[in-house]
Amino acid sequence: KCNARHWRAEARPTGLLLTFESVIEKFRKIYQSPASYRKGVSKKSTARMPPTAHQKYLSRIERVRAHIYDHLDDPLDLDTLAEIACLSRFHWSRVYQAMTLETPMETVRRLRLDRAARDLARGDGNLHAIAQRAGYGSQAAFTRAFGEAFGASPAEFRNTGTHAALKAAILETNTMAFPIEMMNLPRRASIQLEHLGPYHDIGRTFGTLFMHLGAAGLTDRVRGVFGQYTDDPKLIAPADLRSHACAFVDETIETLPAPLEAAHAGGGRYAVLHYKGPYSAMQPAYDWLFGVWLPASGYVPRDAPVLEINLNTPMDTAPSDLLTEICLPVED
Repeated sequence: KCNARHWRAEARPTGLLLTFESVIEKFRKIYQSPASYRKGVSKKSTARMPPTAHQKYLSRIERVRAHIYDHLDDPLDLDTLAEIACLSRFHWSRVYQAMTLETPMETVRRLRLDRAARDLARGDGNLHAIAQRAGYGSQAAFTRAFGEAFGASPAEFRNTGTHAALKAAILETNTMAFPIEMMNLPRRASIQLEHLGPYHDIGRTFGTLFMHLGAAGLTDRVRGVFGQYTDDPKLIAPADLRSHACAFVDETIETLPAPLEAAHAGGGRYAVLHYKGPYSAMQPAYDWLFGVWLPASGYVPRDAPVLEINLNTPMDTAPSDLLTEICLPVED
């Protein structure tokens, strides 16, 4: 269950931080010089500007990651991506892996499999078509790769898991299928990066957020990661959806390098749905929360963004074990 300690600005929420600590440590080692790493980041509420060299590499990485996200159906190999980055294949692969914690081809594979999981959760298409779209020439190869990533075969994934139970609860209009916890969440300092486009692509902005946090020497200030979602995807075109990739921080940061923005999140009453499973299969949770639970609950939604608080990270957690708190703001 969600614990109020996750939201106390003065505390380091142990259960939440343990899952991010290894990732944060890696970013520290990547972006800080040996001297600054030994001393640690200054406790003053002012971020140092990233060096010019970091900015150049960040720009190249963002250009390549944007190309990958926008061209998943196209042939993507190291030579093509290195050309986009304007670096040799050998050097590009090493730089990319050091700054993103995965190789370029691991990014391609992960995103294609995530998209396949999203298609399976929606029930879209047959397995052969989904396998081909994910870049696999045979159903057997796709099944092996998907099983390694998600811990289940494509057919098993489609028919089981939290998303399947949520879809069944929607069909049955079962308002009691999943527990909802009512919580008063304090207002907390955060750093955010705007994402414009389909919500399922916000991972690209989270990656950029963490690279900028690392380059600015702010990773040890992070106290958790969450997303803020402003628009209703049933009313707004996917390309125009507004959201933010965010990180809770220990205190307000007075000065931040662009494109990072200082912000606050929380404050007020929330209905919290505890979701376990891959981000790519989360849509049924929203459909049940807004379409089944909310109308029968008697609560009125408040004019504030929905929060998705990530209690662990896909960098060291299997997709089926990812824990997310979907926080719907409601009137008192």
